[in-house]
Amino acid sequence: MTTSILTPLQLIAGASLLQNQGLGLSTKLTAAETAYSATPLMTAFFQALALDSALATLAANSVPAFSNSVPSAYSTLGSQMTTVINTQGAHDAGNGDTSKFIQALNLCLAYTENTNIFINSAVNSQTYLANTFTTTNDMITGDVTKVNLATTAFGDDLINLGNLIDLSSLSDLGSPLNLVQRIVSLTGNIPVVSVAFLLAGVPQDVVLNLANPTINVSDSIQKLMYQAMTTITGSDLTQILKILKVTTTNIDTMADLLNPAKIFPNSYQSLTVTTPNGPRAIYLDSNATVNTTLAQSLPAYVLSSTGFVPQ
Repeated sequence: MTTSILTPLQLIAGASLLQNQGLGLSTKLTAAETAYSATPLMTAFFQALALDSALATLAANSVPAFSNSVPSAYSTLGSQMTTVINTQGAHDAGNGDTSKFIQALNLCLAYTENTNIFINSAVNSQTYLANTFTTTNDMITGDVTKVNLATTAFGDDLINLGNLIDLSSLSDLGSPLNLVQRIVSLTGNIPVVSVAFLLAGVPQDVVLNLANPTINVSDSIQKLMYQAMTTITGSDLTQILKILKVTTTNIDTMADLLNPAKIFPNSYQSLTVTTPNGPRAIYLDSNATVNTTLAQSLPAYVLSSTGFVPQ
């Protein structure tokens, strides 16, 4: 048995419409007119009108309601106001032809449905997906402009970075552990990195489990990793850059691969970060001076994970 989306009331109304019935003057309207015509004043008037039809225009241009008359300027509409009201009501209902009413109704429904799409879209856009999209630029670029408005320069920088960035762990970009795990995922463990970590004081069990994607490393250990990366230069660094296919210039140590000003040399001045007060610049000038006011805008966990300490 199929399920209908129509209610019993809709089915009953539909049955009447199929027989070209069910539409007409409102019973409330006709009842109001009957009550009006039955008032003592109107009863006496109708009795007088039966004796002299000229009374039909009594006070027509001053107080028409007193005699149910029609102002002379509208005399073509009918001899009595109730007649005009009924005629207009019947006209609006299609004069007995339901198809006319249905056509008008469909036109109205089509208009409201199409208009409501725009109205609802405008209303919903104020809260839809919260602040996922902040501007039209962000929406059409997939939020790229929320990160960097210099899209061409930013794109060039990304191309030069080769395989450095792993989109599956983008939230960890800039983490020493993330960088090492990116290298390990491409080529396996590199002895020079492991040795540098051990010399810097990174625990041996951490070094042996760098390939484990679920390894948990504290910020203090990651700081040791970063310090170890500052010692990896020369041919050892060249080997790492080849593995990552990084062609960015002026990378002097492995630690530079964690420095936004180094890996985005053409666009770092346009890098922004989202704050409760909107996007804010990360760098203030061409000298890569960090915007220290971010310390008051960014969550504590973000600052602790970066080791950022405002001066």
